[in-house]
Parts: sequence; C-alpha cells; structure tokens
Amino acid sequence: MARRLAAMLLCWLAGLSQGWGGESVTLAAGDTEFYLEVIGEKVGERVGEGEPRLLWLPSEYGLQGERERAMAEGVAERDVEVWLADLHASYFINPGRSSLNEMAVEDVAALIHALHEQAAPLYLLSSGRGAALLLGAVREWRTQHPEASPLGGVILLHPNLAVDSPEAGRDMEYLPIASASNLPIYLMQPTHSAKIWHLSGLVERLEAGGSDLYRHVLQDVSDGFEVRGDATPREREVRGELPRMLVAAMELLDPYNDEIRGVPAPDMALDLPAWKQVKEAGLHPFRGDPQPPELRLADMRGRIHDLRDYLGQVVLVNFWATWCPPCVEEIPSMGRLAQRLGERGFTILAANLGEPRARVAEFLETTPADFPVLLDEGGDSAASWSIRAYPTSFLVDREGIIRYAYFGALEWDSDSVIETIEPLLQR
Repeated sequence: MARRLAAMLLCWLAGLSQGWGGESVTLAAGDTEFYLEVIGEKVGERVGEGEPRLLWLPSEYGLQGERERAMAEGVAERDVEVWLADLHASYFINPGRSSLNEMAVEDVAALIHALHEQAAPLYLLSSGRGAALLLGAVREWRTQHPEASPLGGVILLHPNLAVDSPEAGRDMEYLPIASASNLPIYLMQPTHSAKIWHLSGLVERLEAGGSDLYRHVLQDVSDGFEVRGDATPREREVRGELPRMLVAAMELLDPYNDEIRGVPAPDMALDLPAWKQVKEAGLHPFRGDPQPPELRLADMRGRIHDLRDYLGQVVLVNFWATWCPPCVEEIPSMGRLAQRLGERGFTILAANLGEPRARVAEFLETTPADFPVLLDEGGDSAASWSIRAYPTSFLVDREGIIRYAYFGALEWDSDSVIETIEPLLQR
C-alpha cells in the first residue's frame, strides 16, 4: 500500500496543470483515499531545486480549518509550498487523543518519499501527538531509503512525546522514537504549559538520538494557541507571527541538511503504542513515593509556608497557574472546601508555578482565593513534585504522607471529594 501511494502521488504531481493552487487533492491508494490541500503560488509546476516544500501533518485533534489554513497561506506567501494533510478524513477516524495510533506509519513515510522525490528541500511540521507519528514516519522512510538525500528538517510545535497521559507525581516517560529520530529538529514550546518544566528532558532525549536541535520558547502563550478559538490577545499576536517563525526555522535548519549522522537502526518497533489513559475521575490513591518532596514558599504577603510545619493537619497541595482555565474554574470550590473543613485541621496550599508576583496579584484582585497562595516564580517545584499538567493536586494526611492525588479540575466541595477527605480528618 505504501509503495502504491508513493507511485500514484508521483504520477499525480507530474500531471498537475499550471496555475492550480489552494485546492483540495484526493489520492486513492488501495481502499484508502488521502486528502490534502496544496497552498502556494507555484502549485501545478514542478518545484525547482532550492524551492522548499512544507508537509503539515495534523495533531491528534485533526486539522483546525481556517486558522491552520490561514497560517499555511502565510507561509506560502514567503515562497514555501505547503501541503496540509487531513489524515483523519483519509482514515475516516474521529479526532481524539488516541486517533493517530490507528494510522499507518508506512503510509506517511510513502507520502514523505513522494514529496521528497520532487527535487526540493522538504520540511515537515506537526504538533501535539502528531510529532510521534511524524518522527516514526521519518524513521521508516530513512530505513527504506538509506541512500536518499536528507530532508530539510522537522519543526515540532508543542510536541507530545510522552508515553501516557499525566498522572500526579509520576515522572515523565518518553516514547522510544524521541531518541531515534536522528535528524535536524526545530522545537517550539509555549511557556503556558506544564511541558515547559520538562523541556530540557525532551531536548536530551531528542539529542540522544543524534538530532541537531534548536529550541524556541514562545512566551506567554499556551499549547494549541495557534488554533484555539478563545486565544488571548497575546496568543493571537504570536499566531500572526507564526508563519514568519516557521520560515525562519526552515532557514536555520537548512545548513544541517547534509550533516545527518548515520541511519537509525531498523530493529526498533515503529508503530505507536496505544495511548495509556491513566486519569481517573475524582481523587484516587497516590501511586508514587508517599513522602512528599520539600515545599517551602512565600505567600502573597511574604510569609513563608513550609509543608513540614503542617504536620498534624490534612493539607491539600495544589499546583496551578493564572492562565490555566481549569485552575481558575476550581478556585471557588476550593475556597468553599477550606471554609467548610478549616476548623477541623484542614489547610489548602496553592502554589503558583512560574509567574511573577505582580501577575498573580492582579489575577487575585478579580478572582480572590480564600486560602494561602504561594509563589514559585522559578517553577522549581515542578520538577521535584513531577508536575506534568495543570492543575495537579495532592492530599497529604496528618502524618505528612501523600494519600491521594489528581490532575485536572475538581468540584472540591462535592460529596465525593468530602467523602474521600473525611476519613483523613478523623484520624
């Protein structure tokens, strides 16, 4: 199927009529039709030597309509032909967290090969979980075509290369493909994401596979900023600049085209493992080290709070950020919980990660918190507490042992939560 797709696509490219641009393309391969949209002034002509192409693969949530198309048009205006691949429509699969697991790495590798054969530098882009499919397809292509000239490189926008979904207190574990890509990579990661605290670890994994790597930190935007309908003014501003950034990334990657070191070993499993969903509804027993890491931070008034000083109380330790909608959503119910249980030896310590005091103070003026808000401007607690998502909460008993944990927002004064906390208060 993969070889047939490559052959059919090459034939189709050769037969395009001049002047055809910004149109949808349907490619039949076996029982599957592959849907792409080609954007660029020179579509319909054979792209010449030195004129770049960008193959844009979707995240697990699929192509996002007009917003992604607008960005692709912005890239095309800078003399880069863009191919948007609608893989979900091609495979008749609904977008979702595990959707890319059902797509064939070999087919994407064949698509890469077909475009690469057109004598133009080919760059590849994906985001989120799509990064894993993309890296796996590149590795498959390079294994099948070890003598082919190198690709232009890969651009990863807030990639998700974790083995499973976040679990409170569990260390980040990366997919094997993260250490087996061995090609030039430009990595873009927003700061408004728990993944920012694990960026150095991801860089280490990618570089361990032989990749030359650029990292680009995007300030004050969140994962998915490029397509979100509720984007902030700052996110819309950066989204407008993204086409320029992508073309600049290609220019930076270009010198590495002839410096890829070796071919990946062919004995590694290329298929993506099934996404492990470990999140459970409500508080669940903590499965990590029950001894809590150090937590010693100042609150908004400068008073130091040390978790060790709260022995004898039940403590809800919550990690959050002002830009995180679920974090904001749960603040009122946390306040009600503190009022309801405070006289029984219950305390909430809400540690804000990575934001300056002035920003947190401004936020609390409109969204007051009826419990201590602690400041960790450097985000040091993210590593020691293994924070992989916001909000993440830990319930510590009177003996200072972590008993329960959860990532995501909860209605903290709900009956189910109270029933979980109640036995700890009675000890």
